[in-house]
Amino acid sequence: MFKQWFRRIHLVLAILMVFFLINLSISGALLVFGKEIQNNIQPEYWQVKPQANFLPLSQLISIAEASTGHSVNRVQLAPEKDKAWQFQLNDGQQLSINPFNGDILHHYLEEDSFYGFVMAWHRWLLLRDEANEKPLKIVVSIISLLLIIEMLIGLTLWLKPKNRLKRLKINLKAKPRVKYYQLHTVVGVFAFIPLLLIAVSGIAFNWQSQIKWGVEALITQSVEQIQHPSIAESEQKLQLDLAFSRGIESMAQGELFRVYLPVDDQALKLRVKMPGEFFAYSWVWINPYSGEVIKTYDASTANLATRIWNFKYTFHIGNFLGTGFKFFWLLVALLPGAFSVTGLWLFFKRTRRYKPVQVQATTKARTKSRI
Repeated sequence: MFKQWFRRIHLVLAILMVFFLINLSISGALLVFGKEIQNNIQPEYWQVKPQANFLPLSQLISIAEASTGHSVNRVQLAPEKDKAWQFQLNDGQQLSINPFNGDILHHYLEEDSFYGFVMAWHRWLLLRDEANEKPLKIVVSIISLLLIIEMLIGLTLWLKPKNRLKRLKINLKAKPRVKYYQLHTVVGVFAFIPLLLIAVSGIAFNWQSQIKWGVEALITQSVEQIQHPSIAESEQKLQLDLAFSRGIESMAQGELFRVYLPVDDQALKLRVKMPGEFFAYSWVWINPYSGEVIKTYDASTANLATRIWNFKYTFHIGNFLGTGFKFFWLLVALLPGAFSVTGLWLFFKRTRRYKPVQVQATTKARTKSRI
């Protein structure tokens, strides 16, 4: 009875989620190499020829603002010198600019780019309402939570009978139904932990406080909160280039990732990836009027709970053990959709297998009743 009910729940969840899991699996797999695909299908928008020096930051910002009539909010850099910089404007549009000569390569909305489109597909299934909200964003998180429940049920079904270790084998000479059932079970067991962590890290993008609480409870430490300092407004002229250079000097070992331009009483903020980090979570705050470095934060020295929390994005996209590992992560990303499809296929095959037997038994019963 226990096994029968769990099988039914397992089946119902697969039916409910199959559409969403196929979409999330395909889009998630594309995101693993999303930037590489984008750079290769439209190189004229994203790639540049490296030169000796970049133009001053203030000059690049002036070019962006003069060409669009909008102010720049932030600048996204790339670790490779042959990649353009992305300038986000205050109206949500972006410019791809050659940082060596100031040429504007592309003027676009983020979702119009390949990577932005796939990201929107993966995180909220491309749907926006009239208020520019993303109503399916919470649905994606719910599906991720149901996927965790589905995997736990599947693991329970494997653990319940005896000889569970002996059942971790695939007989390639068996009939297709048996072979695919074994494949479904074996791959599901071995992929349980990475898929569980991928689902949890995905949920963390939407339900941050809940997952953060779970990390803090597990590690018995608090995730460090970043306090962004403010500055007194000044009538002095902005000295962005001086502030920018001093900010970089203050964390010379780091790799500059993003620049946030000062607004109102905010400092010039540099987001930096330090050598001990998988992603850029370190910060530098500089007074844009005087060039004084106000504060620095090195996330590579943070406590364990903070480092685990900061690791979620890098882990989710599989970008932490080199390019070769990303191919493995691409296959893992496709598994949720594959499990739902193969699970339903096995169910329908099983139903068709037993249907003739049931019809035959019914026919015999009717024959006896007539006699």
